[in-house]
Amino acid sequence: MSIAYLDLDSGMRLGFAQNRLRMVVAASRGSHPSTQHMNTSAMPAHRGFEGTILGAALPDLIQMECLAMSTRAVRVEQGTRMGRIFFAGGQIVHAELGDVKGEPALFEMLCWGGGSFQIEDGLRPMDESITRDWHGLLIEAAHLADEKAAAHSNATPKTMTAIPMMPIPPAEVFRDPDVSSAVQFSEDGTLLESRADDAETMQATFAYVIQLTRLIGEGLGLEALREVNMTASDHKALCVVSDSTNVALITSPKANLSNLAKKLA
Repeated sequence: MSIAYLDLDSGMRLGFAQNRLRMVVAASRGSHPSTQHMNTSAMPAHRGFEGTILGAALPDLIQMECLAMSTRAVRVEQGTRMGRIFFAGGQIVHAELGDVKGEPALFEMLCWGGGSFQIEDGLRPMDESITRDWHGLLIEAAHLADEKAAAHSNATPKTMTAIPMMPIPPAEVFRDPDVSSAVQFSEDGTLLESRADDAETMQATFAYVIQLTRLIGEGLGLEALREVNMTASDHKALCVVSDSTNVALITSPKANLSNLAKKLA
């Protein structure tokens, strides 16, 4: 299976195993017909795009807006319910769902199993009710969703299953002088090993990068993500993805990412 690479202007290099093209885009120009009838505490919006989230959840859309450093609003609808999430400089600054504002409104919408969205460029909230970083908000929303699902699930006897052994990252990679920070984490986000001042933030950031990159790859017909390389003026970053665990590194500009990736393969 051949490997295809996509080089972006930002210096991010995405590596995928070439497979098939599968991309669904649903967008239309102009304001939604119901926009003029909705009550909101925001300034008027410019025209935007609208569509349905296929194969992704609302947290995925939020991650893309935050990683893109967006400043705009996203209107989300499910049935007769409608809410808005406001972004400024890549952070969530306000959310509203009917009379509910702030984090409670955001968490309620994040529990929705599906729906449609509309991007509303130029829409700004009258006040900013959310100040926490978006990483922490999405992590807490995931915990709340898990608790809600557990509360509604039927109590059934559970059998014990063996937990597979997690591979240990090569010690020489974590000790490499060009590696300034390193984390290893499982597919479910569990931090397994680290050498970083703020390991949890680093793990959460790379977990979102992996999810976003997979969405981009699926849209381009490039699947089976194995490696993400990023290059900045003062450092480089590498994330090697496997079936059970992921290893992310932040290195000096002179680091040889290819050699590091081979050691982690």
